[in-house]
Amino acid sequence: MQSKIGLMTLGVITPLVLLNGTTVQAKSETTDTKTASSKSKPAEKAPEKPAPVYVDVQLGDTLSAIADRYQTSYVRIFDANEQIANPDVIDVGQRFRIPDPSEQLPDRVLPAAPEVQAAVQSAVSSSPVQARLSQSARGSSAGNTYGYGWCTWYAKQMRPDLPNNLGNGGQWVANARAQGIPTGAVPRAGAIAEQSGHVAYVEAVNGDQVTVSEMGYNYQPGTVTRRTVSASTFWGYIY
Repeated sequence: MQSKIGLMTLGVITPLVLLNGTTVQAKSETTDTKTASSKSKPAEKAPEKPAPVYVDVQLGDTLSAIADRYQTSYVRIFDANEQIANPDVIDVGQRFRIPDPSEQLPDRVLPAAPEVQAAVQSAVSSSPVQARLSQSARGSSAGNTYGYGWCTWYAKQMRPDLPNNLGNGGQWVANARAQGIPTGAVPRAGAIAEQSGHVAYVEAVNGDQVTVSEMGYNYQPGTVTRRTVSASTFWGYIY
C-alpha cells in the first residue's frame, strides 16, 4: 500500500535565539512614536497689589481737597483711616492712606452720639431761631460748586438757596448757623439733615421718622437713594 504523507499545517513559532546555550524566546517590542511634548507654560503670576498710597496733610488741606487730588471721595478716605475721628477736623502732619478704587471699605457713617444730640437740642432750645440774613451777607448761592454726584452736590440741588461755602457733609449745620441760616434739631420737610460726614434732603416727616433722599450714600456717587429712618439718625437740620 502506498502510504501518503499528509501535509500538516505548521504553526509559526516565534524564532528562538540561543545565547550561551540558553534558549530565549525572542520578544518583539513596539515603540510608539510620540510627538515631543510641548514645553509646559509657566504658571501665571497673580497680579501684584498696588503699593499703598499715603499723603501727609499740609497747611490748608481739607479732606475734600485731598480726595479731589487723588480722584476719590472724602468719605472713602475717612472710612479707610480709623485715626480720623472727625472728617471735618484734620491736622497738619497727619498721614492718611488713600484707598484703592476697588477696595471694599466698612461704612463709618454713624448716627450722632446721644450726648451730641442733647448738646445740639440744648443749644437750639436756649436761643430763638435766627432770622435769615440777606443774600449778600453770606456766601454766594449762585450755581453749584460742590463735587458732582455726592451728598453735598445733591443737597445744594434740592436747596439752591443755600450758599456754596458750607464745606463737607458734617460741616453744614455749623457753617450755616455761623452765617445766620436757621438750624435746629427738629426735622422738617424741605430741610437739609446732617449726620457724621453726610447730608441729605428731608422729603417727609412722620412722627419720629424721617424720609430722606440723598446722593453718595453707601458709595453710590450720582445715584439718588431714599430711606426712612429715626429722626435721631441726624444730629441737626438746616431750615
